[in-house]
Amino acid sequence: MINLRSQDIANLDNVEFHIVGCGAIGSSVAMQLVRLGANNFYLYDFDKVEIQNVGVSQYNEQDVGLPKVGALTNHMKRINVLIKVQGYVSKFTDYRGSKEGILILGLDSMKARKDIVELLVNCPDKPKTVIDGRMGAEHYQQYIIPKPDIDKYEKIWYSDDNMSTDPCNAKATSYCSNMSGSFIANAVRKFVTGQPFNGNFSFNFPTMMMNKL
Repeated sequence: MINLRSQDIANLDNVEFHIVGCGAIGSSVAMQLVRLGANNFYLYDFDKVEIQNVGVSQYNEQDVGLPKVGALTNHMKRINVLIKVQGYVSKFTDYRGSKEGILILGLDSMKARKDIVELLVNCPDKPKTVIDGRMGAEHYQQYIIPKPDIDKYEKIWYSDDNMSTDPCNAKATSYCSNMSGSFIANAVRKFVTGQPFNGNFSFNFPTMMMNKL
């Protein structure tokens, strides 16, 4: 058992994790969830690893040119070879999980996020909750949406026109992406164990200040 030091913190054996976007946020939370004891993953990303991903994600130079889904799966299995990973080198088009699943959004596009939530609303078996992590420059936002609802999501959504125009990797740092994974993993632990969680918040890295949203 690889999580001897955290096995009493949360039992993630029966939880499915659907990670949409395997970049800075998605790769970080995947690696941390494996170390926390999670063993059932679905990964979605149509991109390949590029050299600029290495500085902000969980990839290395040997991964450049490989599909992110495959490269991330390899790194996860080096932590625990027994985990189950189903990877889809494609856009997210349907939810293949159970009602107990947790879906994590780590995409660059706000439109794509909204499209996914709209898709989930119409699924007969939708995930138990959606965790939406958004990172830009040295600022992170996190939203938790139990029982996905498009009306609720639209209240916390903004268009891509209101986002930074810098390339995604230009506005990310390794410590921001690692912390984003930590925030999400911590939210998962609290949600699974029925503890109160922070809900929606923003975190500013230069000031180290957290604010509720």
